[in-house]
Amino acid sequence: MNSFAPTCPDDGRSHRPLLSALGAGIVRAVLWPSRVLEARRTLSQLAGLSEYELRDIGLSRQDLVDFTARPLDEDPTPHLADSRAARARTARHSVHG
Repeated sequence: MNSFAPTCPDDGRSHRPLLSALGAGIVRAVLWPSRVLEARRTLSQLAGLSEYELRDIGLSRQDLVDFTARPLDEDPTPHLADSRAARARTARHSVHG
């Protein structure tokens, strides 16, 4: 004879991860335009700098061009910081190597 173990009544907790993920997705979608505007504003400000000013902060015009291939709402700061750090490492190795 088959018998099934009694189940606990649904207290709603099993749906919390789904609802949480759904809520996070909705918030992300609603805030997407502001993330795009902020990222593009930062990129625009950097694009307005002279070659000298960009070089002074360790960036090149090509770094900005490269970033435009990234997703629209991506914050340029980490990508540009990585480019700057890589350039600094290369410069250090060429001086010491």
